[in-house]
Amino acid sequence: MLVVSADQEVRAGWARSFEQLGMRTLRCVGPQIACALLDGAVCPLQVAADVAIYDRAVLTPELALRLARANRRVLPIALARDKRDGAGRHEPLVTGVLSRSRTNACIGLAADHLGR
Repeated sequence: MLVVSADQEVRAGWARSFEQLGMRTLRCVGPQIACALLDGAVCPLQVAADVAIYDRAVLTPELALRLARANRRVLPIALARDKRDGAGRHEPLVTGVLSRSRTNACIGLAADHLGR
């Protein structure tokens, strides 16, 4: 699981929640530092991950476009915002999915998945 958030506490909390489920996590601060995707390269963290979850707070229009274009190996990417559980711990609340088909790419749910 690749966890992407510029906020260190959010990133750590989300990663911890996935690790408690038995998943190995990778962490990234997003495009605020150096981003291979924004440089037109392949993201090595995406290559190493099976699934990615991006904090919507780091999702710029340019990054969203790059994610859609670079997602050729069909890495499942969830988009989320942060929420706190009853104990004040950070957890991801998935708000969308980046889906890619042969003909298009979109952020959100594909039209054929709405209403299911």
